Amino acid sequence: MRSLFNIDMDFLNDLLNYYQLSKEQYEIMTRPLSYGDLRFDYRVKGLEPLLVRIKKAIASKEKIIVYGDYDCDGIMSTSIIVKVFELLGHPIGYYVPSRYIDGYGLNVKRVEEIAKKGYSLIITVDNGISAFEAISLAKEKGIDTLVVDHHEVQDDKLPDAVGILHPFVSELGEYAASGGFMAFVLATALLDKVEPYLLALAGISTISDMMPLLGYNRDLVRLAIETMNRNHFPSIARLTGDKNIDEKVIAMEIAPKINAVGRMDETTNINRLIKYFVSSDTADIESFGSFIETINETRKALTKEVVESLEAIGDVPGIVLKLDIKEGLIGLIANRLVNEHQVPTIIFTEDSTDKTLLKGSMRSKEGFNITKAFGSLEKYLVTHGGHAFAGGLAIHKDDFESFKKDFIVLADRYRFVEEEIAAIPISLNDINMQNYEKIRTFSPFGEGFKEPSFLVTGLKAANLTFISNDKHLSTIIGMNVKLLGFNISRQEVCKLSYIDIYGNMQLNEFRGRYTLEFRVSSYRANKLL
Repeated sequence: MRSLFNIDMDFLNDLLNYYQLSKEQYEIMTRPLSYGDLRFDYRVKGLEPLLVRIKKAIASKEKIIVYGDYDCDGIMSTSIIVKVFELLGHPIGYYVPSRYIDGYGLNVKRVEEIAKKGYSLIITVDNGISAFEAISLAKEKGIDTLVVDHHEVQDDKLPDAVGILHPFVSELGEYAASGGFMAFVLATALLDKVEPYLLALAGISTISDMMPLLGYNRDLVRLAIETMNRNHFPSIARLTGDKNIDEKVIAMEIAPKINAVGRMDETTNINRLIKYFVSSDTADIESFGSFIETINETRKALTKEVVESLEAIGDVPGIVLKLDIKEGLIGLIANRLVNEHQVPTIIFTEDSTDKTLLKGSMRSKEGFNITKAFGSLEKYLVTHGGHAFAGGLAIHKDDFESFKKDFIVLADRYRFVEEEIAAIPISLNDINMQNYEKIRTFSPFGEGFKEPSFLVTGLKAANLTFISNDKHLSTIIGMNVKLLGFNISRQEVCKLSYIDIYGNMQLNEFRGRYTLEFRVSSYRANKLL
């Protein structure tokens, strides 16, 4: 366990109090981990039927296909299962559906095709728990299905599958887990060991799908990050420029690039992503890595273009827009607008698989629960799903105006809960590498365990400096230490005499040089000076 003997306890105690942790809990949370700590398969209910059926299929040399999903979690899940069968010496088929051609999940049309190609076993990953019709059809055609999924179970109803691996159905524990996590559990059980590369993919899936970084999720991600930095996995290194990997690099660089292919590509090229993550051929990795980078740059440019083209949005209780854009962009646009305007937001576009429908993506925050909103708007919904603050839906085109009216009325009844910023008071002198390193002992940070926020009070506005035509705060406060605040303008700040700033410490790397930054998230007038 980590020793506290040589650690300055003042700052550490502030961090412990912030997270409401005891020293003993900190010791446990930061203890060294081994791969043995990731043998979740020993505690997972219902795993045995999957193992028995797969071993039978291998022994009988059956044709097996993995059916995945087009987001990062789905790509990681599919790659894990395809790779484990390769390691077992039984190559299998795989299919990742196109967002634009197939839509989400295993469907009847693809089952028909799978049957014609002579497959006798389907393994769904990151989907399948609600594919009742497709799985029933597969059974009629003599095809068994194994479901490896993590999505919400509908009305306690389960599909007619030979085996189901699901965090709650399988009683893994109290936390939600990603599809990639569950695929990793299956892979580890099949191999009877933890394979480092499969662990890395599961870690990426856990962060990309915004699972709570607590308990077993935390252990998996910690070890996955250590493994990625210890090993040079070509497919991952190609996406990061070989930089040191942490949870932020995964969330901000790796996951968006993988997701971009499913968002932007209207063909079935997304299946090349599986080859990319399974292949050991450096030429394949380099070629498709370049394709991924190009697609991602296009995605960023289009998102920016759409946001900038929108007409001014006034003071409204909710935002409902119908846009002529790719389906893959609607969630990104909704997320940008909900953060900018602080009201629940839905972005619709024409459904690519059914021209009579509009497909929508909704985003919200504390104070407006999307699941409950769907209940109030049920009469309009053709399909829907999601969580408290993110969801997807489809409505008939003819219902758009009525839906919009009723949604605005509903949104007007609620307001986002004003978040009280919990922050640790510090001085400018406390922003240093020693304290930054103490903060990192609490990592990884993410859902359910955010990085700590700090409060610095009493800064004289006139002493602050700005860049980019005075649009962004950028002030040197010490040796290689900078205050940096985007969209914090001189014009607004200098209306005040003294300000207090909220933010967190970040280490910025540029061309091999590391700079400690205090990233300012917000500021307020200081009323005491």
